[in-house]
Amino acid sequence: MPNPGPWLVLLGAILVEVLATTLLKRSNGMSHPAFAALALLAYLLAIWLFSLVQRWLPMGIVYALWSGLGMVLVALAAWIFWGETINYWGMVGIALIALGAAVLQISSGPYEQARAPDKPPSGHSEAGAGRP
Repeated sequence: MPNPGPWLVLLGAILVEVLATTLLKRSNGMSHPAFAALALLAYLLAIWLFSLVQRWLPMGIVYALWSGLGMVLVALAAWIFWGETINYWGMVGIALIALGAAVLQISSGPYEQARAPDKPPSGHSEAGAGRP
């Protein structure tokens, strides 16, 4: 059974990044310093969590899920909090992004099981990736 820990850290990173983006919108072009400061702190936390999850999961999958699910959740937050509309083609695009994220998550299982935590892919060392 795959370890859910990295996936939960990734989900946390995505949710914090969506919170940061929402706070940035609320800062109104950074004219409200409290919201701007909270947004910057949330972005820093999101990036830190994002960097942690890359210890266990492949960067391509992590980044695709980060950006794809982030876009979907930000679009939903914009709809809920600011009444921004999403037309039919926007909904189709969001559905395709969600489907792609699901396919990536399902297909990453064999890679995750083949790697130990905190260990680079075989053939790479921490000090000099790619050097024998």
